[in-house]
Amino acid sequence: MIAERRPSSSSSSSSENEEEKKADDSYEEEKRKERTRIRKGLEDRFQNGASVVRGYTKDGRALFLNFPRTETSWNEEFFIAGNIYTIERALACTERNTDGEKSKIVVMYDYNEYAMKNSPPTQLVKKLLYNLRDHWPERLEHVFVVDAPFIFRAFWAVIKHFIDPITKDLVQFVTGEEMKRKVFSEIVSEEHATPWMLAEGKNAEDADMQKYLRDIPFDYAYGEKFSGPI
Repeated sequence: MIAERRPSSSSSSSSENEEEKKADDSYEEEKRKERTRIRKGLEDRFQNGASVVRGYTKDGRALFLNFPRTETSWNEEFFIAGNIYTIERALACTERNTDGEKSKIVVMYDYNEYAMKNSPPTQLVKKLLYNLRDHWPERLEHVFVVDAPFIFRAFWAVIKHFIDPITKDLVQFVTGEEMKRKVFSEIVSEEHATPWMLAEGKNAEDADMQKYLRDIPFDYAYGEKFSGPI
């Protein structure tokens, strides 16, 4: 009887290594596809300029600017992911800009030209607020709602019940040139202010969102000068 030839330990090891390499390559490919999907989703989310980190307060905190009038439809995953991305980016900008001395940011909503069609579904806002409450507690210094029309008050009357008490106390409605000057001139310089904050604000041009997402380092605000590779 002829004995069966057993595979050598070296060939068995080689086969195992090939299988491991295939598994690693497959895993890396899945990660690449997921990164591409997320990048595409965020680019779609931001292409209308709905939000951006742009400018700093006088004490160095990044400004997280929002423009509700630009949105009329919402993808749940990337509505939430986009807000989280921008919060994280604003926090990173603040940390770098203040050498770690500050850990809170300022959020501003420009409600000029807002209409009811620009209101996201209540359940979506509720989910976002609970997410922020659970994972980013007490990371806001101020929340300013600027030039909100009367119709927004109805929306606010609903969503305010989902906001934690500490954050709700930070929300300030600022309406009209006189009130904006009184509030914002103490916080933001003309160089960093937009015209809807201060009439003489110099941050006036529209943001190039492709440049913001692809070319500007994560811990730099839009329009901020930087040197070296990303």
